[in-house]
Amino acid sequence: MHHRTLVCLTWLIIVTFASGLRLSKLETRPFHADEATGARVLSQRLSGDYQFNPNHFHGPLLSLLTEPLARLRNETAWQSLSIETLRLSPAIAGILICLTPLLWRRVMGEYGAALSAALLATSPMLVYYSRMYIHESWLALFGLLGLTFTYRLYKDPNIKNALLTGIFVGCMFATKETFVITLFAWVVGLVASFALIQINRNSEKQKLTNYLIYAGLASLSALLVSAFFYSNGFRYPDGITDAFRTFLVYETTLGHDKPLTYYMGLLLWPKHLLGQWWTEGLVFVLSVVACIYAVRWPKLRSAIVLIALASIIQVGIYSSIDYKTPWLMLLPWVHVCLLSGFCLSMIGSYHRITQICLGCFILMTLVFQTQQSIAANQGFENDARLPYAYVSTSRDLVSLEAWLMQLVEMTPEIEDQTVAVVGNGYWPLPWYLRMFNSIGYWDQPEVNMIDAPFVFVVEDSVQTTNALLSDSHVAFPRGLRANVSMTLYLRKDLWKKWIETRP
Repeated sequence: MHHRTLVCLTWLIIVTFASGLRLSKLETRPFHADEATGARVLSQRLSGDYQFNPNHFHGPLLSLLTEPLARLRNETAWQSLSIETLRLSPAIAGILICLTPLLWRRVMGEYGAALSAALLATSPMLVYYSRMYIHESWLALFGLLGLTFTYRLYKDPNIKNALLTGIFVGCMFATKETFVITLFAWVVGLVASFALIQINRNSEKQKLTNYLIYAGLASLSALLVSAFFYSNGFRYPDGITDAFRTFLVYETTLGHDKPLTYYMGLLLWPKHLLGQWWTEGLVFVLSVVACIYAVRWPKLRSAIVLIALASIIQVGIYSSIDYKTPWLMLLPWVHVCLLSGFCLSMIGSYHRITQICLGCFILMTLVFQTQQSIAANQGFENDARLPYAYVSTSRDLVSLEAWLMQLVEMTPEIEDQTVAVVGNGYWPLPWYLRMFNSIGYWDQPEVNMIDAPFVFVVEDSVQTTNALLSDSHVAFPRGLRANVSMTLYLRKDLWKKWIETRP
């Protein structure tokens, strides 16, 4: 009873800590361009006008899982959505990720599962991106659950495990098309596991046959689940074909090309920035320790091989692709955190000195990770020097939104006048302009913009806009995203009225 109480208390502390890191001050960081795009998709679902678009919008599950939260908080339109509500969805996914090691207790033991959960709870990268309204936290959650039941299906082929595996793989597909990389990594890991247990034995041959049968059932259930979500409950059958068209029409945005070593530098290489060190390399060290010690034990071998190979293959494939963003590492990294917990699976068999050294190293890792998580999310969350802050939205937009609202209150008639946005790459600007009823988007400035109360121009169209609006508007250079500027053109009569109201 005492032991059980201690275990329950440990998990309560982990969940409480994970929740605190993920839920505190969700609204303070400026809204990212990808978040704004996702919010627009959610607004379409709320209005009943949603159909899956295979061009750049990933799967439908993020908006579907956020919709109940928005309706519960009475945020049922584009204008009424709040940053806190939107980010609450991935934050919940991030908390649930920390609970997933509970399903591995019988494999890795109570200590190992708790360690994995603690590493997942305090990882600065996982915490940072679970506070953003993007797909990755949900993908990581479904990925961990999919890995769990893939392994269970491997160890015990039956209908229950097959269906659960298929459900979570289907959810991965319905979240983001990059799930295929993880699925491939799992298959390679399973093949290697079969090879290690001497597949030439008759019992194992039969097991392989059974596994292939149930794997077929899992694949069928995955296709049905993903088809259900992509077709919006089978109401729009074209969504099913569009789901596969995603792989054909997929395009990458310029400016995201990175070297082969980018992810290794992001996660493992220590960086002294903003007055402190940044790295998650200590978790990697624990995963190596897990492989060295735990693989000696036959009952752990298959799990270790599967998770370790899946981690290596995912990172290798993502690294070989030129297009790189830091949040793509969330799914591979939750594999690494889970793997690291195995270093405690056989803690009782270690030498006493080894136990003490390992315990101290784990404590140092958790403290160091927690320190990074607090700094990254409560101090430097929008600083471009932060390793996880990628193409951050300028805080200038937050103050700009407040100023525009003051101008609207001062001159209510402009609320219904058309606001002009000129140029490409203007996200997340539409989010900060959602108080206006009419917004027009143009590639190049046009003569009729002379009457617009506000004209927002992305940097590549500023020169031509200056020539057109120099007599009718006042220009104000503003920030948009990291290393991307824009210019606000305010109609002169509004500017004069604003000046007259100033003390």
